[in-house]
Amino acid sequence: MSKRGRAGSKSAASGARPAPPAAAPAAPITPTEPSRPWLIPTLVTLALLIVVGLGLAFSLTSGGPPQPPAAAVAAPTPGRVGPVDGCRAGPRFQDSLGLSDEAALTTALTNVKGLAIIDPKGNDGQGSIYRHESWDDAGFLGPFVTDRQGDIYVAPVPLVSLVDNPPELQNRVYRIGSDDEAMRLFVELPPAQPPGGGSPFGVVGLAYDCETGSLYATSLAGSTAGQEVGRIFQIDLATGNIVSQIEGVDAMGAAVYNTPAGKRLFFGLARSPEVRSVPLDGEGKFAGQPQSEFNYASHTLGGRRTARRIRFGDAGEMKLNMTDFNFSLQVASRRMEDLLTYRLDESSGKWAFDKIDPAR
Repeated sequence: MSKRGRAGSKSAASGARPAPPAAAPAAPITPTEPSRPWLIPTLVTLALLIVVGLGLAFSLTSGGPPQPPAAAVAAPTPGRVGPVDGCRAGPRFQDSLGLSDEAALTTALTNVKGLAIIDPKGNDGQGSIYRHESWDDAGFLGPFVTDRQGDIYVAPVPLVSLVDNPPELQNRVYRIGSDDEAMRLFVELPPAQPPGGGSPFGVVGLAYDCETGSLYATSLAGSTAGQEVGRIFQIDLATGNIVSQIEGVDAMGAAVYNTPAGKRLFFGLARSPEVRSVPLDGEGKFAGQPQSEFNYASHTLGGRRTARRIRFGDAGEMKLNMTDFNFSLQVASRRMEDLLTYRLDESSGKWAFDKIDPAR
């Protein structure tokens, strides 16, 4: 069965790349998930993407088990206060696709399996979707990040059913080449225990640190509604090796931030309305015990809200995409997520609630 042509655009239907632009190269693809339902209403239906997925894995190139985290607590990492992923770039293959400056990567389309590039100005202004033939090889996909080279790292999630995303194949991270577009398995992470029928999820969050070349992956693999055995991994992108890991925590969204006291990985818990953080040393390794940053229970609009995604701005701003999550497979016709914003008080080092943007 052809893997192209499912989205209905000219380029997707033919399986060929769109013709190169006549003028300057296209603007960089936005390396974030679009949440604007007006993008291509005639082509796609936006869906609730439960960004939970696969689990842990040792590197396919390491030839051995992951290394345990260092016993000693290293000194905090010095650095400019702010986010550490500003080096991220769009994939180099975009230059030959003739994209507009509004084109964006997405995995949030329930009727388009895998990764896609949506361009609201493509197809003579009617909107278009482009996909490489390999981008649906792992079924439906969830969290993704780009690195400084424009390579894309993405994890599969069981969005619609377990037919396309069997639990035993959800503990993986794939890499899409910045030059050749091809999606290939990057690492398969080892779960604390084999996945069972209680929960189909594995890797549910990804974060990138430009300064250390580290990819962080949160995983629910092996966990169930009643048992917490999740892991958080640090992966060296240069080698694919697992460098350090945290045991026994179910986390979803994650992001790295240089605080006044040093660099920390922030993550949202999957079982309680809380954001925690863990210190990182100069190599990006976990260098201490996680600590609670804040509880957001009083700032949400009901339901079992979980921080599916965490993003940082340059002005001491933390944004949380909130979604309902209870370790079961759920599908909705469109994404419905509240957006919480917190701000850092550098004098106290505390994060204070700013506002909530309810889902519309």
